[in-house]
Amino acid sequence: MNKKLLRNYNIKIQSLSNNEHSFMFEFSQDLFDFFSNENEIQNTKGSCKVVIVKSDIMLNTIFLIDGETQLICDRTLEKYIHKINFQKNLLFKFGDIEEELSDEILMIDRNKPIINIAKYIYEFFILELPIKRLHPSLKNEDNIDTFVFSTKKNNEIDPRLDPLNKLK
Repeated sequence: MNKKLLRNYNIKIQSLSNNEHSFMFEFSQDLFDFFSNENEIQNTKGSCKVVIVKSDIMLNTIFLIDGETQLICDRTLEKYIHKINFQKNLLFKFGDIEEELSDEILMIDRNKPIINIAKYIYEFFILELPIKRLHPSLKNEDNIDTFVFSTKKNNEIDPRLDPLNKLK
């Protein structure tokens, strides 16, 4: 996959006025294959609405991601569709250098004309996937992770213990 795919996720920030702006992006499995060829997810598709509130010192960015992907159940090895709908915030502060200040705050060069959000869509989507992947048919089972062993209680007393009972 070439970098032409990433151009679809560019936002020209220099031409934006100090106001609120909305952008809509569609994504598919191609985006996930571009960043990693070891994905356990298949047939991914969805949309991402990006709302940017621009000011002189920063870009407050809200990602509204709605999508679905095909996962494999850890317990039954059946394939199932996992739907995802979430919101993430990211703050781009304007500065002299580019660095990551925290998980939610990035400093970017104040003269940067374009930001590419493809990596953020990929990372946010991957982070929302459950670590333990269970088929929806198993979600209603109680205590599916615990094994219950049942034994019959034996009420008979061992005859060898009778002399000990006399000591009471």
